[in-house]
Amino acid sequence: MHATYKIYMKKILFCLILLPGSFLVSKAQSSDVWQQFKDKFPDEPAVFVERSEVLNIIPTGDSLRAYLDVTEDVLHLKEQTDMFSGKRVYGSHFNQVANIKAKTLVWDKNRYKEMNVSNFKKNSDRSAGIFYDDSYYYSFDFPSVASRNRTQLEYRENLKDVRFIPGYVFTSYLPHGKSSYTIKTTKDVELMYQVLHDDKKQIEFKKTEKGNIVTYEWTGQFLPALKTEESSPSIRYFVPHVVCYVKSYKTKKGQVNVLSNLNDLYHWYYTFVEKLNTENSPELVAAVEKIKTESKSELETVKKVYYWVQDNIQYIAFEQGMRGLIPHNGSYVCEKRYGDCKDMANLIVNMLQIAGIKAYHTWIGTRDLPYRYSEVPTPLVDNHMIATYISKDGQYYFLDGTSDHTAFGYPSSMIQGKEALIGLDANRYEVKEVPVIAKEKNVMTDSMQVKLEGNQLSGTGSSTLSGYPKVFGGYELDRSEQDDVKRYVTKLVGKGSNKFFLDKYTLTSLEDRDRATRIDYSFRLADYFQKLGDELYINLNLNKDYYNDFINIASRKSPRESEYKYVKYEVIEMTIPEGYIVEYLPPNVKNDGAVLGCDITYEQVRGKIIVSKKFYLDYILLAPDQFARWNESIKQISESYKESIILKKK
Repeated sequence: MHATYKIYMKKILFCLILLPGSFLVSKAQSSDVWQQFKDKFPDEPAVFVERSEVLNIIPTGDSLRAYLDVTEDVLHLKEQTDMFSGKRVYGSHFNQVANIKAKTLVWDKNRYKEMNVSNFKKNSDRSAGIFYDDSYYYSFDFPSVASRNRTQLEYRENLKDVRFIPGYVFTSYLPHGKSSYTIKTTKDVELMYQVLHDDKKQIEFKKTEKGNIVTYEWTGQFLPALKTEESSPSIRYFVPHVVCYVKSYKTKKGQVNVLSNLNDLYHWYYTFVEKLNTENSPELVAAVEKIKTESKSELETVKKVYYWVQDNIQYIAFEQGMRGLIPHNGSYVCEKRYGDCKDMANLIVNMLQIAGIKAYHTWIGTRDLPYRYSEVPTPLVDNHMIATYISKDGQYYFLDGTSDHTAFGYPSSMIQGKEALIGLDANRYEVKEVPVIAKEKNVMTDSMQVKLEGNQLSGTGSSTLSGYPKVFGGYELDRSEQDDVKRYVTKLVGKGSNKFFLDKYTLTSLEDRDRATRIDYSFRLADYFQKLGDELYINLNLNKDYYNDFINIASRKSPRESEYKYVKYEVIEMTIPEGYIVEYLPPNVKNDGAVLGCDITYEQVRGKIIVSKKFYLDYILLAPDQFARWNESIKQISESYKESIILKKK
């Protein structure tokens, strides 16, 4: 992941407080300002009076210098705002933080008194699973955070490379009185810019020129807070924000292209990989020769190399300056037995090259990023690297070594639908869209035989996971702690009640990527049916997928995201208790919705009741204009889940 993107997202997540010493209000205005925002946002704990970023792009000789001035001013509207006293300012090799100033303006006797922050502590920002990370943050606490007081912050970010301009998101988790983004540069600098997801036209744009200086300014007024919503994608999918980048600039020697088109981005990226793998270690060559000997075809060699990297190289993220962009040589990664996405992608390419097979370094963004190379040819588009193999019949195989449970032929789920930038050679590349895997290839099955014993339902079952359900299940089932594994198995096969008890289970083909994982189990479910007089009532919809999962169309603003599409099949065979007959079977249900559906059939066969169910989810990103259709399907499916079978004594 590009450090710049990661830092930017953390700024958004922690953007809950603060602004500049330059932004002050007069004594007479202060009480009125508090009441104005209190009336406008009565339920909010605090509000950004103003949040702004000013990007300066300055031609210096034959290059560009860029720095960002950030200012934030938060007015606290309630007493319980201590949660906003702590603050972090993030930086990295590419975004060096300087000149931090912070203070609290304490409202006392109808005037503000300043309390400056003096203790800024620099911390490493290394996260779990990160081997090395050059990002960092300054942490500090604002004093006297209380109603009517204001917390203000200003600092500068020096950008090492203008290719990494992050743009600006206008909203955050507090409302804004004013939110603005400004770019100041000269007429010699050609910019590309656009505002995305501003359907309500909340953002005003103004361009001014004064002499050789050009100023671009985007401003939003009285913007509501961004509320967290379940299963939402990255906020850049749906909130107003500016994307901008430098296309070119003029020097005394002529025009210099930066990101004038995708060619510029690709040729820069290619410099990171062009000098790799000039020498191959005996260990790496021997590993490849062994794979070739055991393979009957080129495709099988590719598959075995892919699995070898998944099995033998541990994924560890590594971000340090340009090392966050440049992979290690394949022999180095093979020797160390660890690497990040770039290292693992390059190792796959290197091993296939040794085997005499062409494979290609490929830059790609995960689904955290909404952009496409065909629209925004900048590093904003990607945060990941994989390898690509193109078979003789023209089929593309996207090989993500970091997804160590993913079968050959499947891309990792997080890159479905994304554009891949495939580096063919120094001058040629191809942009190819990674397919979204059809629901029919991601299948869960569950077959059960159950009977009534005393006051409980007991039975045995066999469940299988293939495609992405196997991948995601693999991460949970492939654990050393058996209690964790049992909890996940219970979650997978548990039936409709907190009185479900898993007696025993066995796992088969967990580590075989090319076969479905199988779970055989036995269980008990207490107090699951009712007895009224001579009748028994039992609901055999043991798994009520998405029961009453309605979307509030009036309040929900963000799309809804799913990791993958899938189909789930269930068959339940229940032995009819001796002395009883079937008095009522529910009607069959068929709902073939556009984004989800469910078919349920009931039949009586030779002393058994058989309930067959097919449930499917057919989206990875559900747009707001699809919510109504979702709710229609949920209503019908949820009603069908309420149906019970009635058995009566003979």
